[in-house]
Amino acid sequence: MSSLMELVEQGETLTLLFIIAVLYYVGQLAVAHNGQLKKWGLRISLLTLTAYVLFEASRNGIDDATALLAIVLRGLILAGLALGMSWILLSALDFLFAPLGRWNRSWQATVRQRQHNKAQKQRERTEKEHRQREQDEWNRMAPEREQQQRAQQQAEAQRQADQRQREEIRLSCQLLYDQHAPALQARFPRERLADYFAQYLTDAFPPNLVETRAALLKETLVASLEQTTGNKQKFSSLNEIAEYFQEQKQEIESLNYDAQTRQSFLSSLNVQEDRAIREFLST
Repeated sequence: MSSLMELVEQGETLTLLFIIAVLYYVGQLAVAHNGQLKKWGLRISLLTLTAYVLFEASRNGIDDATALLAIVLRGLILAGLALGMSWILLSALDFLFAPLGRWNRSWQATVRQRQHNKAQKQRERTEKEHRQREQDEWNRMAPEREQQQRAQQQAEAQRQADQRQREEIRLSCQLLYDQHAPALQARFPRERLADYFAQYLTDAFPPNLVETRAALLKETLVASLEQTTGNKQKFSSLNEIAEYFQEQKQEIESLNYDAQTRQSFLSSLNVQEDRAIREFLST
C-alpha cells in the first residue's frame, strides 16, 4: 500500500491507471453477483477520496486552484485503487464468512422456529385446558340444566292446560247463553255477557277463579231464564230433584252433540241441579 502511495505522490499516472484497470476488472468480476458489496466498495472509494483531500489540505495547505486540482486528481486515483481493492477484499471476506453468516441465519431461524413451536404448543395446551374446564363445567351443570328444562316443560304444559281449561269454561258459558239467547236477551243482553267475559273471565286470572266466576255467571243466567220464562220446576223431595236432572242428563247424552256442546249442557244442568237443591233445602 505504501508503494502505491509513493506512485501517487510521484505522479506515475500510466502505471497507476494500469493498476486501477486491473483491480477494477478483477473487482468487477468478484462482485458481479452481489450488488450490496458493490455499493460498499463505492462508499469506501468515496470515503478514501474525501479523507485524502482533507488530509492533504490540512498537511500542506491549498495555495491555489492548481494545488487543489492536483490533490483532487491524486485523490481520484487513490479512490480508484481503493474501489478495486475493496471489491476484491470484500468479495474474499464474503466468500470466507458467508457460510458462517448462513449458519448464523439458519441457527437464528431455528431458534425462532423453536420459540414459535413452543409458544404454539403453550397456546394449544392453554386452549385445551380451557375447553376441558368448560366441558367439566357443562357436565357438572347437566343435572341442574336438565332439572331446569323439565321445570320449564312442566310449567309450559301447565300453562297450556290452564289455558285450555279457561277456554272450555268460557265456551260452556257461551254455549249456555246461546242455547237460551232469545229468552235471555231482554234481561241479560249479549253485550253484558261480553263485558263479564272481558272483566272476570280473562286469561289474567287462574283457572280455579275463572271456574268459580263462571259458575256464578251460569247461576245468574239460569235465574234470569227462570224469571223470564216463568217455567220454574217444582220439586217435593231430593229424590225427585235427582231423578229429574238425571233424566235430563241422559237425554242430552243420547242426542248427537259434539263433546264441547254436550259438556256445556251437562255443566248447565249441574248448576241448575245445585240451585234446585239449595232452594229446596232453604224452604
